[in-house]
Amino acid sequence: MQRATSSAVDLYLDYNGSTPLAPEALEVAFPHLVEHYGNPSASHPLGAVPKAAIERAKAESAAVLGCGAGELVHTSGGSEANNHALLGAAALRPRGHFVVSAIEHKSVLSTVAELERRGHPVTRVLPREDGAVSSADIASALRSDTALVSVMGANNETGVVQPYEEIGALCRARGVLYHCDWVCALGKLDLDLSRSTIDLLSIGAHKLYGPKGIGLAYIRRGSAVGPLIHGCGQQDGARGGTENAFGAVAFAKTLSMLAAGALPAHARLAQLRDSLWEGIRQRFPDARRNGAGAFLPNTLNVAFEGELGIELLKKLGAHGVCVAAGAAANTGAPSHVLTAMGLPPARARASLRFSLGRHSDERTIEATLQALSLCVRTPSSTAFVQGAAH
Repeated sequence: MQRATSSAVDLYLDYNGSTPLAPEALEVAFPHLVEHYGNPSASHPLGAVPKAAIERAKAESAAVLGCGAGELVHTSGGSEANNHALLGAAALRPRGHFVVSAIEHKSVLSTVAELERRGHPVTRVLPREDGAVSSADIASALRSDTALVSVMGANNETGVVQPYEEIGALCRARGVLYHCDWVCALGKLDLDLSRSTIDLLSIGAHKLYGPKGIGLAYIRRGSAVGPLIHGCGQQDGARGGTENAFGAVAFAKTLSMLAAGALPAHARLAQLRDSLWEGIRQRFPDARRNGAGAFLPNTLNVAFEGELGIELLKKLGAHGVCVAAGAAANTGAPSHVLTAMGLPPARARASLRFSLGRHSDERTIEATLQALSLCVRTPSSTAFVQGAAH
């Protein structure tokens, strides 16, 4: 079997899944793994150093995000932040109604399913064919007892940007909390929470060149949300558990790098993404891009006729190319995002997600196209059912 060559070429195209840890972040945070090992809640000197570092990291993160340090809660990641927003809102609103889009991350969809089991009514709003949820459809779903609406900033699979500020504005006008999963949008869309209509926001460090196991939940001052994890009163009682000084410092560093322009510019990523899509279109005329409209600059989701995405992923992996099929749930089942958009199951199963990042360049694109040429079979005469693509 032929193998695509890739000497000194970064063939990692799953930056939406996780990013490599920035050496700059490791350098500043490493002492908190080996030297500053005291418990941040301890009163002795070995606790004072990590405690001060965590407080400083929270202040630095808040300055980048455009909020107050007291509005941020360190979590174990984006999934916990999502759970905190939904379950924390539900704890103070018994039987409150929840509205979510059908294309949310599973950490949101699984949480509202649990809320539903507990007696909370839930409305799931389908996206339009282009992959975006309509703010008008969200408005139609609101009820007098609606407690919270959760719609992500941009979809992690298709990269389609959602009308988050419009949704936030209509929620604010109705006195409804608006939660936005910003995990995938972090570093790819501009954000200033001081000017935003978002009340609750979730982000995770490992999508921005930070370590796994650390995230942030933004809770706008005045938004009534109960704690998810109860403990010894850490973080002013908002989240129990010994704080992760290493993670907090590292995440603050990558957020500061973002603010300083030290991470890839949106235009640069979009140029590479478009070059990849043009190369795919030329080589595979029957390939279809999933979604339409405004996209994250680094994300491309493509259906290859006659292929099974999970099998194509494995073939590409044999050439060193790392991509994703159906986000992280690579079971061969059709993506819940693509099927919610109305795509036929066969097309959903034939789809791959390519996501670019800090180390992607023109050689990455060329080597990926070469590998695709070796792995994708000649399309059959049966075309996909036309749907949301361009």
